[in-house]
Amino acid sequence: MKYDLIVGVQTMAAWNAVLDFGKQEMTIDEQTITMRQPDALSTRSLVLNTYREATEPLATKEETERVTRILDAKYEAADLPKIVEENCSHLEESQKKDLLNLLLRHESMFQGTL
Repeated sequence: MKYDLIVGVQTMAAWNAVLDFGKQEMTIDEQTITMRQPDALSTRSLVLNTYREATEPLATKEETERVTRILDAKYEAADLPKIVEENCSHLEESQKKDLLNLLLRHESMFQGTL
């Protein structure tokens, strides 16, 4: 049988390891990951990605997810007159006109590109 890693009881105790077979989770140093099937770590890159995933700080993980959502979003040019009309009902007509003129002066910022 092939093993990805063999860790002794003393090492697991030093790491504060918790193996929860009911939940299929493993916690080491307050980092919890789902237990994998035996063939899930079949290549070096899968092992490294699993390690990075488990050790990446929460703040970094959240920022990475945020950037990914931004980059994966579908961008399109904004219909500025429509946006002003639909979202500025609290403004008087002259204020809507002034706002739209201001936005149109900077229209390149609303072309749907990063």
